Amino acid sequence: MRKEKEHKNAILLRQQGYSLNEIAAKLKISKSTASLWLRSVALDKNAKSRLQQRTKVNSLAGLMSYSQRLRDSKNEQIKSDESSGKSLLGKVSDRDIFCIGLGLYWGEGYKRGSQEFGFTNSDPIMIQFYILWLDKVFAVKKKDLILRISINNSHQSRKSEVERYWIRTTGIPFSQFTKTSFIKSISSKTYLNHDSHMGTLRVKVKNGTRMRRKVIGAIKSLKV
Repeated sequence: MRKEKEHKNAILLRQQGYSLNEIAAKLKISKSTASLWLRSVALDKNAKSRLQQRTKVNSLAGLMSYSQRLRDSKNEQIKSDESSGKSLLGKVSDRDIFCIGLGLYWGEGYKRGSQEFGFTNSDPIMIQFYILWLDKVFAVKKKDLILRISINNSHQSRKSEVERYWIRTTGIPFSQFTKTSFIKSISSKTYLNHDSHMGTLRVKVKNGTRMRRKVIGAIKSLKV
C-alpha cells in the first residue's frame, strides 16, 4: 500500500517537472527505483520546460556551492599561511624595527638630489610604520613632520574625503599638511578603485638633513 502511494506520488512529481534525483530524495527511495517507476511516464511540453528550468537552477546552485567551498578552502589556506608567516617573524626587536624602516626608506625615501628627509607611499600601514620608525629610531615626533597629499586631478571632488582619510591614518592635524597636490595627467583607463583611491602621502622631517645622511650612510654600508 505504501509503495503504491509512493509510486503515484512519484508520477505526479515527474509530471510537474521534478528530476529523478529530486523525486528520490523527496520520497526517500533510491534513484534506481524512481527510474524504474517513471521510465514510461511521458512529459508534456510544460513539464519538460519546468524540468529544464529546475535542472538549470540546481546546476547553478551546485556551481555556487562548489565555488563557495573553493573560497572557504582558499580563505583557510590564507589564514594558515599568514599564521605561519607570523610564527616566522617571532618577536620584533629594536634592531628589527631599525632594519625594516631602513628597507622602507631604501625603497621609497628621498636618496638623491634634495637634502630633504622625505618618504612617499600610498600604503597606510607602511606610512604608520614609517612614522613609528622615525620616533623610535630618531626621536622624531609627529609635530616635527610636514605632510603632503598627491592625487590625480580626477579626484578633485573627493579632496575633503582624501584629506580626512590621511589625517585619521596619521593622527596628525591638518595644520601640518601642505596644500594637496593634484597631478594633471589624463588617462583613458577607468579604475575600479576610483572611489576608494586615496593617492600618496609624503612624510617630510623638519630639519632632517643630518638624519637623512645617517640613513643614506646605513643603506650604503649594506652588503650581501
